[in-house]
Amino acid sequence: MKMILETLILATFSLLFAGYAMFIYPFEKLNEKMSSEVREKKLKYTPTIS
Repeated sequence: MKMILETLILATFSLLFAGYAMFIYPFEKLNEKMSSEVREKKLKYTPTIS
């Protein structure tokens, strides 16, 4: 019984992690790239070659 419960918990967390990695994380990265605030900070802190 304990083994089944442990396997069930492990499978649940594995599915949650896989779901996050496949569906939520890419949209977060896409929003970060499209964000004007992030773009401004990148321009501000990018070293200039002179």
